[in-house]
Amino acid sequence: MYKISVHLGTCIATQQNKPTSYWTVLNHYGITHTDLKKLNLSYEELYEIYKIIQRHEEIREFLKNLKEKIAMTAKNNNVS
Repeated sequence: MYKISVHLGTCIATQQNKPTSYWTVLNHYGITHTDLKKLNLSYEELYEIYKIIQRHEEIREFLKNLKEKIAMTAKNNNVS
């Protein structure tokens, strides 16, 4: 089972080998903790950010796996 908690810490609802910090993702896009505090966001708005980052990580993981499958297929085709 997956446990989902609402905080901007580590993504725990996806099966990743190395969980990514939500702050790392936000900082990558130039958004800091201070920036979010200035906006004085509601619980619902913070939860929406949480869910969007979660989807971002799921998409990233999916694309990484897809790239690996393509590489394996290409390798297998070259061996045959």
